[in-house]
Amino acid sequence: MAEYRRVLLVGTDEAWRLLAAYVFEEAGYVVYAAADNREAVAFTIRWLPDVVVMPLDAVSTIDVVAQLAGGSSTHNIPVVVLTPSLHSPDAHRARAAGAVTLLPHTADIEVLIGEVDTLIPVALRARRALTRRLLDLQRLARYYPPNAEGHASLRRLIDHLQGAVLAVDEEGHCIAVSEGATLLTGYSRRELRTMPVLHTPFGCDDDVRANRYDEGMTTIVTRAGEDMVVHAATLAEIMPGVHVAAFAAA
Repeated sequence: MAEYRRVLLVGTDEAWRLLAAYVFEEAGYVVYAAADNREAVAFTIRWLPDVVVMPLDAVSTIDVVAQLAGGSSTHNIPVVVLTPSLHSPDAHRARAAGAVTLLPHTADIEVLIGEVDTLIPVALRARRALTRRLLDLQRLARYYPPNAEGHASLRRLIDHLQGAVLAVDEEGHCIAVSEGATLLTGYSRRELRTMPVLHTPFGCDDDVRANRYDEGMTTIVTRAGEDMVVHAATLAEIMPGVHVAAFAAA
């Protein structure tokens, strides 16, 4: 499934948010919006957008930039601050807090879109997409009872996902395999479910259980015997005895 670029627009001016949302949507972005500092930080943590864009509003803007730059899950999300002057004291403070300052380019909005595009590395987008996928599963799992019925509901959910996701039990056996995982590896669900995780082509090890969340690059072996470098992320204990991993081609 294609992962669209995601932007969070932050600003108290509703007219600006509507106009900016329109032009970013026209450029193929999924758009979110926040009207104040609290929403800006909370929405960034919740949605993990690929970029945050906001007009310069002196202290309040710089405060948001600083909070996001210091967050464990948001520090690598570029924050764009639009300013009429790149050399003003406020613009310097915004950059010192961790922002990228850009001119609004109101006369040629495509220039701004192009500049924002360059701030979204493909590799970081892929890793962020994996993080979003696992955190969404974790949130959904909270609504399932921690018993056999809940496990079955989670397995059915994962089985229908288009992204490459699998779940494993405490013994390291696959208990749920998404459609995307079969497409990525070439293995069928039956084949993946009969392999202990320690021996699957994903090459997972005890880290899937030892770490609450982890991510990085790894090499998997497809059913055709080919090595494939992938982004991988794991999240332990989204339900008692259930751990999940997600993968995306590098």
